[in-house]
Amino acid sequence: MVTAGAGVDVDLAVVGAGPAGAMAAATAARGGLRVVLLEKRRLPRHKPCGGGLPVPVQVELLDLVPEAVVDTQVRCMRHSWGFAEAVEAAIDPPGTAAERSRGLWMVQRPRFDQALVQRAAAAGARVLEGHSFTALESTAAGVELRLLQRDSGGGAAIERRLRARHVIGADGASGAVAASVGLRSSPRVALAMELEVPHRWHPGDPLLRADLLHLDYGVLRRGYAWVFPKADHLNIGAGEFHGRFRDARRDPGARPRLRAAIDGYAAALGVDPGRLAGLRAHAHPLPFWDGPEPLHSPDGRVLLVGDAAGLINPLFGDGLFHAIRSGRLAAEALLAGDPLSHTARVHELLASDFEAARRLARLFYGLPGLTYRYGISQPRSTALAVRLLGGEIPFQGLGRRALRRIALGLLGQVQPNSWQKKAPR
Repeated sequence: MVTAGAGVDVDLAVVGAGPAGAMAAATAARGGLRVVLLEKRRLPRHKPCGGGLPVPVQVELLDLVPEAVVDTQVRCMRHSWGFAEAVEAAIDPPGTAAERSRGLWMVQRPRFDQALVQRAAAAGARVLEGHSFTALESTAAGVELRLLQRDSGGGAAIERRLRARHVIGADGASGAVAASVGLRSSPRVALAMELEVPHRWHPGDPLLRADLLHLDYGVLRRGYAWVFPKADHLNIGAGEFHGRFRDARRDPGARPRLRAAIDGYAAALGVDPGRLAGLRAHAHPLPFWDGPEPLHSPDGRVLLVGDAAGLINPLFGDGLFHAIRSGRLAAEALLAGDPLSHTARVHELLASDFEAARRLARLFYGLPGLTYRYGISQPRSTALAVRLLGGEIPFQGLGRRALRRIALGLLGQVQPNSWQKKAPR
C-alpha cells in the first residue's frame, strides 16, 4: 500500500471505496488521471445492503463478469400484505431465454465492492485502506485533504495530508465531504435494517427458493419488508422511507419497528426463531433524493456521487445502480475538463425520473392498501417494477395511471355490475 504524505500529488482523490467511488476511480484511471481511492476500513469489509441489481447494470460494469459477483438470480417475486394475500409473479414472460432474462442479480456487498475496487486498482488507481477523511482545505492548485491513517494492529492513528486537483465524495450517508464544502446541509434520510440468516436451500421448499424474492407492504406504515436470497443466507430486512422525521435516525421507535417486521417475516416463512438468536441486525441510513440540488462545489473541485449525493430512489429505496452510474458520470466530467457540468449530467440522467418517483411515492406510501390491491398484486406489476428499476422505462405518468386504476377498482366495488368489465385485472 502507498502511504499518503504531504508530497503526494494526484489528479483525483476519491473518498469512499463503495460502488460509486470504485466506479469513479476506475473510470478516471482508465482515462489517464492519477487517482487515489481512499477507504476508512480494511477491505473487504461488511456493508449492510439488500444487494439487488437490475440486469442493465452489466452495461456499466464493463469487463466485470457476472459470475464473479452474482450469488443468485431472482426470477420470481412474492408480494404480500401483512404476510397474507400473497401473490407470486414471474419477472420474465414464459419461455424467455436465460440470456434475455431481466431477473435481478443478488450480490453480497463485501465481494461485489472488492471486485470493483480491484478493477479500479488494475486500471491504475492507488488504493489506500484504513484512511479516514477528516477535512479539506482549498489551495491554489486544488484541495488538500486531511486524513487519519489507522494502524491495522490497533496503534495510534497518524494524521496525513494529500493534495489533489479534485475530490469525489463517495462517502455515503456520513456526508463528511459534502459537509466540508457546504453541500447537502439538510438531507432526507430514511432507515433500513437487515439480518443475515445462514441458510441451506432445499429443493422441496416452495417459499424459500434461491430464485424467489419476497416483499411485504403491510407490515410497516411507510415502508416495506423483504427477504432476498443469497448463496448461503437469507437477507431479511425492512425499511421505513417516508416517516414523520426528516432524518429517521432521530425516530426512537424506528429500530424496534424494523426489527419486529424482520422477526415477523421470518416467522411467516417458517424460519425457526432460534436461527435468528444471536445474530446482529445491521441498521443503516438511506439518504433519499429530495429534489434537485447542487452536487458539486462552486469551484468544481469537489463532486458528490452515490449515497453522498442523495441518489436513492424515493419510491423503491434502491441506490446501487444509481451510485455506479453517478460515479462514472463524475469521472467523465473530470476527463472532459468540465467538472462544473457534473450536477447537470446527473440531473439529466436521473432527476426527471426521481421527481416522478417521488410523486408516485406520496401515493404509494399514502394509500398502501389500495396501491397493493389495485397495483402491486396485479399480474403485470412485477415485470413493470423490474423495468423501472433498470431504467428501461420512465416513471413519468405512472402516478396518474395508478390513481386511475385505484379509482376504477373502488368504483368496481361500489357498483360491481356496471363496472365489472372496466375493473383492473
